[in-house]
Amino acid sequence: MNAIFGRLAIALALAVAAWLSWSEARLAARVADAKFDIATFNYDGLDALTPKLTVSDVLPGDRRRLQDDIRMAKATGAYWLGRYGDIAANTTEAESDAAILLAAANGAYREAQRDPAAGPAAVQRLDGVLQAYAAALKASPRNVEAAYNYEYVARVRDQIARAPQGKAAKAVPTPAPAGGMKGDLPIGPTIHGRPGAPPPDAKMEEMQIIAPMDFGDRETQPEATPGAKREKKG
Repeated sequence: MNAIFGRLAIALALAVAAWLSWSEARLAARVADAKFDIATFNYDGLDALTPKLTVSDVLPGDRRRLQDDIRMAKATGAYWLGRYGDIAANTTEAESDAAILLAAANGAYREAQRDPAAGPAAVQRLDGVLQAYAAALKASPRNVEAAYNYEYVARVRDQIARAPQGKAAKAVPTPAPAGGMKGDLPIGPTIHGRPGAPPPDAKMEEMQIIAPMDFGDRETQPEATPGAKREKKG
């Protein structure tokens, strides 16, 4: 009888382990799909993602947790949709993930760009942005992007602080609009960079597009005429 109960316990433990492994694999696949959706500007399914504790999160070892990947995906989607307040609302003071802290700092800076405040109010607003970047650098001291952004915001903040009263401009330059779609592509900057455009003051009728010839077309072309022999100097 004891042997039967022992085998049942082992079978139950294996069944639970199999179910947990299947659930973990399914969530990992969903995270991969979310990253693909972000790269292809499909942010609709990100709201359905919910961070939750998984088996790999409690296993020993220094690895990135799946729930952090989910929170990062949601923060990235909110950033490129222009919902910067959502990033701040979902980032707590106890946050320790460097990537999420950087996303929150970037969102705080973009939110400051929307604020028409100038003078001391703009300086105070950018002081909070600097603190956000400092938190990201504390979590990852070698993060080049966080260090560059911290230096940039610090210079903008000092420039506004030194500006004469009554002549202060907006806190930072107004960004291109984010969020919304124009055809198949979003409006404004995306995760892949800023949208391209023809060079300024360029006449489109003078632009020439040079395309490489197909192999068959190259074979039908006459042989290149050899040029004159060059004489050596000296």
